[in-house]
Amino acid sequence: MAEELALLVEAEDFIEADFIVSLLQAYDIPSLVKRENPYAVDARYTIGPLARHRIFVSSEDLERAREILEAEPDPRDTPSSPG
Repeated sequence: MAEELALLVEAEDFIEADFIVSLLQAYDIPSLVKRENPYAVDARYTIGPLARHRIFVSSEDLERAREILEAEPDPRDTPSSPG
């Protein structure tokens, strides 16, 4: 029987997707990335909603993967400037 996949998160772009996939790999969690626009020659140059990447993991790894992402800083966060 094929392993059931579950959607973990949607990344805004390929950089965020690469970060998440690398993080999951560090914890030995395999993942599958699907681009929103499968016809893009190079997804790095796609912008907006078509640049999204959906990251899937095994349904058995879903809870652990969520915990890992919640424990790590969001790559989109930037330190606020002193005010």
